[in-house]
Amino acid sequence: MDTAKTALVAAAVVLGAGAVVTRGRLAVAMLAAALFTVLAILAVEINAGWMTSLDDSVWNWFYRHRFHQLRVDSQGIFNYIGQPVPFAVAGVISGTLVALLSRSAMRAVVVIGGVGVGVAVEETLKAVVVRTPANLAKLHDGSLLEYTHSFPSGHVTASGTLLGMIAVCLGTGRSRVARAAIAVPAVAGVLFVAFLALHTRAHIFTDVIGGMVLAAAIVAAGAAALGPPKPKHRTAPGRVRSAHART
Repeated sequence: MDTAKTALVAAAVVLGAGAVVTRGRLAVAMLAAALFTVLAILAVEINAGWMTSLDDSVWNWFYRHRFHQLRVDSQGIFNYIGQPVPFAVAGVISGTLVALLSRSAMRAVVVIGGVGVGVAVEETLKAVVVRTPANLAKLHDGSLLEYTHSFPSGHVTASGTLLGMIAVCLGTGRSRVARAAIAVPAVAGVLFVAFLALHTRAHIFTDVIGGMVLAAAIVAAGAAALGPPKPKHRTAPGRVRSAHART
């Protein structure tokens, strides 16, 4: 197991470095691969002491700073956004609108497909990644046994994938300022869902981190699939003048 973890860490470092030194579609693809590798590391280390300690620290912080009225209100919001139908409808509508605005059916495929892939991967990980009872007994007061199959957070994965894909599609071909302006509300939305997941006790901290990493990996893969925007073909001024001269 130690050899596998070492290999995963080395792969993540190499891929991350490659994403930094390269450019264009290859860099984004390598970033996606690095993030998927990080997700694999988190899954392998799910019962490690450092992850359990991190979960316990964050849980205790929220336990001490929880507002009971906010918890009641946020529970209903969190339960609603966690339903598959609202996310499916939002994905289809958003993908269709983005495709119409950009006149590219590929944008719809990326948005809708990204959300679908995120749900499929998240459900698969929840089935195979298991926290041991001994591990869960170390969390808070030992009563958190319902988090055996909770990695990663589906709420965070779905919201991150949907908002991230929309931001990528809308920001492609725009200036850095425009891309930043589009990215800020997307990131804020994901952080809001992550906060709700922790505040309502639906998930523990590493579930939320896993959902963020999975969503970021899928968004990066979607950006690599889209590639750079196609340049617009323009008629050279010299050719226009030549054409008028001949006529």
